[in-house]
Amino acid sequence: MPGRLRLACIGGFLGSGKTTMMINLGRRLVEKHGRRVAIITNDQGDVLVDSKIVRDFGFEYAEVLHGCFCCRFPEFITSVHEIMAKLHPDVVLAEPVGSCTDLLATVYAPLRRYYSGEITLAPYTVLVDASTVLRYHRKYDLLSPKDPLGSLLSWQIKEAEIIAINKVDLVSAENLAEVENLVRRLNGEAEVLRTSAKTGYNLDVLTDMLLSREHKPRPTIEVDYDTYGTAEAKLGWFNGSWKMSSKHRLKLENLISDLVLETAKRIEDLGGLVVHLKVGFWTGEGSAKASYVLTEESVDFTGAVPPPSDEVEVIMNIRALLEPEAITDCVKKALEAVALKYDAEYSGWVASSFKPSYPKPYYRLPQT
Repeated sequence: MPGRLRLACIGGFLGSGKTTMMINLGRRLVEKHGRRVAIITNDQGDVLVDSKIVRDFGFEYAEVLHGCFCCRFPEFITSVHEIMAKLHPDVVLAEPVGSCTDLLATVYAPLRRYYSGEITLAPYTVLVDASTVLRYHRKYDLLSPKDPLGSLLSWQIKEAEIIAINKVDLVSAENLAEVENLVRRLNGEAEVLRTSAKTGYNLDVLTDMLLSREHKPRPTIEVDYDTYGTAEAKLGWFNGSWKMSSKHRLKLENLISDLVLETAKRIEDLGGLVVHLKVGFWTGEGSAKASYVLTEESVDFTGAVPPPSDEVEVIMNIRALLEPEAITDCVKKALEAVALKYDAEYSGWVASSFKPSYPKPYYRLPQT
């Protein structure tokens, strides 16, 4: 229906590339289709790298904090309405928390029941990280998971209407075929599309799908909420911000790379596993985002890294299989080591670490 808002949720596990995907889909919607676009970000914490990066790429945004869209549905729909009133966008791209599932019953079904007169729903799209999903499959057996995290990953893929296998530029053709076979066995009804948010591969195709197709209700997948809650509780979350300064100009790509890799190493030395680690950093001359690439143990940058500077503001978000307090300690010690290496100082340290609470959706409207 002309004039109605089109809303597209882009889900997927932590680190699957959702924010980069939304930014590049948003660019295509604006530049190639002439649409007005806004973005809604979401996190269990309150210091979001992604929100600031989305802003720096020129998009208006809203945040839903301290819980996922399903548990914070009133805040979510309020954000949608505020964006509609302020910006009159044609499309809103919404990114649920990467450890969230059951979106069809807890977000899409309520939107269809109560807001269908003002919102058109695009198919629910789930990103699958081609570079990590086979590692998770070997560890958790996603086809018959016994571990709660394996169940969570499996449920996310099973409820998708469109499965976008992302980061195909990072894997071999043989591994990619294995990934596609796995997701088709998990979800034989979804349309499967190979994509790369970084290179732009097949993003025009995905953009057209989100613009031209509508969500079609389907039977709700069975989600055991005790298992779901256990999966959430296995993840320690860290959100922090600080400023680094030096008497000489800091080469930021090196500084941030060392900070990310040193933090990841300390977490893994304690027997933990970094599921997602991202850093946003800003100077007076620009900003960029750095992400830890698990499979390569390397750092990937989104946006143009600013030139050397004597001062930089930093926000770090981490999701790891480790106790929250231990993650904070790893970050603090990594920051101290890197500051010493670069003859720099840090100030304004603000940090919080926690485990997500038991998921309690505001609505759950199963469909048959």
